[in-house]
Amino acid sequence: MVEHSLRKNGIGTINAIRVVRVETTSTTFAMVTPDDGSSRLAIRIGPNITPTGDVCFFVGDKVAYTVVVSVPGAFPVALVKTR
Repeated sequence: MVEHSLRKNGIGTINAIRVVRVETTSTTFAMVTPDDGSSRLAIRIGPNITPTGDVCFFVGDKVAYTVVVSVPGAFPVALVKTR
């Protein structure tokens, strides 16, 4: 039997941005508090700069996010500013 993945969309606010370093690799995560009252999400945002070098995400930004559910070990997959 094949498990299907589902995408769940939500709206929330970034309340922290952290760089997590594992050995020689570092990854940036945004901690998002969802508007629906569920617990905070750590969303991997990768390089948080535009091709011109501008920072994309800041603490306090209102964002939309997409989470893949029903897939073991899956990370939230998208983060987009809404204002």
